Order: sequence, then structure tokens, then C-alpha cells
Amino acid sequence: MTIRMAVGCALIIVTAGPALAAAAPSDEYPNEKVGPRVLNVEPNVPPKSGKLLEAQGKWLNDHGVSPHLSMTEIYLRNPSAGLYTGNHESLTIFAIGADFNLDKLIGLPGGTIHFEQLYVPWTSNLDYGGQVGDVIAGKPGPYIPNVSHLSLFTYEQKLLDDKLSIEAGKSNAGNYFALPLCNVPLGCVNAILQDTAGINPPPYANWGARVGYDFSPAVRAQVGAWRSNNAYPFTNGWERDVGESGGTLSTVYLANLAYRTDYRMQAYPQTFEVLGFHNNGQQTDPYFTVNGTSKVTDTTAAADTRKGVTGFYLGAKKTVWRQDGGATQDLNPTAVAAYASLTHTLDEGTTNGVGTQGNAGLILSAPFRSRPFDSYSVNVNWAQLTSREQRFLEEAHAASGGGSYRPGRNEYAVALDANFILTDSIVLSPFVLRTWGASSWLNPYTGVNPRDGYAAGLLLHVQFDEMLGLNSRH
Repeated sequence: MTIRMAVGCALIIVTAGPALAAAAPSDEYPNEKVGPRVLNVEPNVPPKSGKLLEAQGKWLNDHGVSPHLSMTEIYLRNPSAGLYTGNHESLTIFAIGADFNLDKLIGLPGGTIHFEQLYVPWTSNLDYGGQVGDVIAGKPGPYIPNVSHLSLFTYEQKLLDDKLSIEAGKSNAGNYFALPLCNVPLGCVNAILQDTAGINPPPYANWGARVGYDFSPAVRAQVGAWRSNNAYPFTNGWERDVGESGGTLSTVYLANLAYRTDYRMQAYPQTFEVLGFHNNGQQTDPYFTVNGTSKVTDTTAAADTRKGVTGFYLGAKKTVWRQDGGATQDLNPTAVAAYASLTHTLDEGTTNGVGTQGNAGLILSAPFRSRPFDSYSVNVNWAQLTSREQRFLEEAHAASGGGSYRPGRNEYAVALDANFILTDSIVLSPFVLRTWGASSWLNPYTGVNPRDGYAAGLLLHVQFDEMLGLNSRH
């Protein structure tokens, strides 16, 4: 597998282990989780008492240590979608970490150390992303060749009555910016933010720093900068620089403004986020060489390059209906929320070749009062390749003996998903999607025309710290 293909196949492990640990307790951020757990579906179930290690957990918390231990099992399959159908992928991901409250430990008010180490001991068919090949169904196919990853190691300092937060160290910018709005975050993986902006998908941590300020309990502004390695599948997070990954380093600059409320703050909660990004790295043109020719046909000339890329993200979500009309204080009402997001890059010649991505959907929460924590969703996804990427795919397909390349620039998908909250520490999340206009974006030289069809997945997440009573979220 080439580095280009590996980078394309890597996942934002959005409902997996790296999204599970080392985050601030919910009472510190009433309207927004921060840290890796922002990308994880958590059981919003009041915890039971009398758990096995509850006393030890309370002692640790009283002394400033909040441990995190979780496992996520991911299974993906493409029965009829993509370049090579009938394949599957599975991964087992463990996350081990802790938050260290320095006020309790050494008397330093507002100081916290966040740490998380990830282990992926069992994997099957890491080539799944390339076998599917497209942006919507293929990009979420995880490519994690290393067993161990440092996914978080930062120092955070809060000031000004905790309104100001300054954090620096090894982390992923997706823990704080462009937070997913969909029901199962694996359904809204953002190839532009991961690759073009250079955020890199979790579990890949980079050196970075951010400053966030809460103007009110609902309004937060942030700025941040992270180093980015374009060969992130081959990093382990402990590198001081590029390490042995063979990648190229760049810096991504991010700034956002977000308004977020929840059911504790508003009967009909809503979210709005606007984000701008700039990456100063060298972009390799997907089509042109330095001679102005096609890099498929002119193999002796170097690819054209340019410095930097800029783009933006817009996202909104609002609860539009409640069965109780908003008249009760129920924190888990039967309700419907609508959401939409749009990401766009302003540069045609980006290496990634994806120009615009959008997704929108409806989430139905707690339709059955006997299961007040479950949720169901229908969503649509859209990805548009740049015109240069499209020309490259067409010529690469023909050069590989594939003849006429059928897909156009636009790909669409409709998906159904659900979160079944089995206990206060176990979540089961199935999904199925149907694609139209699937491309060979991740595997351009196969000479095979991709098929529109179905792909599916199943995620099982177990929060062991909660199950054992070591770290209650409530």
C-alpha cells in the first residue's frame, strides 16, 4: 500500500477508543465535552451504585486521579459497494488513560494533565478502505498499522474563573474543533478536515496548542495550531518530529466560534459552529505536472506544487420537536433534532482532491419510553471531488486498462444508524448506507469501475472504568 493510499484509508476513529478517555468531567463543561470523548457516543444513563471498584474510584477521584479504560470493537463490510465487493474489516481498540487534577494533587488551581495511550492488538484486512475506494464509504475504513499510539498527553490550565482554557502538548485538533453533529460519528467522517486541513484522524496525535474562552455558558471561541504529519498511519504519537514515518510536516491553524446548549440549558437545544482553517504545507497537484501536463501521461515530470491551503466548516443542529412540548424538565425527552454541515476548501489544487463535503440528517431520540437513552437517525452525505482530481481519476482509470470511467465528481449516500444503550457502560451502534456515484478516489489505478451499493458496520463500545465504578461521569 502506498503512502497516498494509506493516508486516504486512515480513519477518524470517531466512535472508537481514542474518543473515550481523558476528558474533563461533564460538570466542568455543561454545554460541550472536550478532549477525545467528544467523538464518542456515551451512555447517558444514571450510574448504578455498588460497583466492584466504586470505593477505589472515589478514593482516586478525591486524590485527583480520574482513570479511563475502554474497548471498542469495529466491524465493517461492503456487500455490494465499491471497487472490490464482499470484503470486511475488524479492529479491537483499547484506550487507557487518566486525568490528573493538579489542584488536588499538588495544590495548583486549574491545572490538569490529560493522558491516553491506545492499543490496537487485533486487526483484520486493513486494506478495506482501498477495496471500497470512495470518499463516503471507503474513507471510514480504518488503516492502523501500528499496535500502540500515544493519542493524548497535554497540560491544560484554566484561568479567569475557568472561562479561559489554555492547553498544549500531544493531541488531536478534532477533539476541540468541528465536533461531529451526527448520531453515529462514523457516518460523518470529514476527509477535508482530516487530510486537506491536516487535522489527521484520531488516534493520531500531533504537537499543538489551543486557547479557548467562554463568553457565556453557551458561547465559546477557540484558536489553535497543530503540527501535521501527512503519513500519520505510520506514526505512534511519541515522535518529537517526523520520526521514522517518512511523512512531511506542516502546521494547521484553526479558529472557531461555537454556540451550544443542551437540555439542562434550553428546552430546544441548538448548536452552531463556524470554523476557518489554513495549512501551510506543500500541496501536490492531483493532476498537473510542473510542465502543465498530466502526471498520468507525463511520468518523467515532477508534479506541480503550491504552498498552503485554506477552507472553512459550518455546522448547525437544533431540536425541532419534543413529544412533551418542552413543558417538562426531562433531560432525555422523546425528541427530533435536525442537523447539517458543510466543509469546503478554497483551493483547486489540493493534494487530497476533495473540494466540498456536506451532510444532513434527522435524529430521533428516546422513541420508546422503556428505552429513554436510545437514538435513531437517517442522514444524507455528499462529497464533491475537485475538477483536477476528477481528471486524474479518469486518466488513471484509462491508463490501467479500465476504459471509460463512469463516476462523476459528485458522490451521495443515504444512511440509517442507531445507538442502543445496553447499560450505563455499553453501547451498540449499527449502521447501513447506500451509495450513488462512488469513485475510485482511494485506489485510482485499479482499472475497475466502482459499484454503487450497500455498506454496513457495527460498533460495540465498552466503558470499563464506568462499569467497574472507577470513574463515574455523573
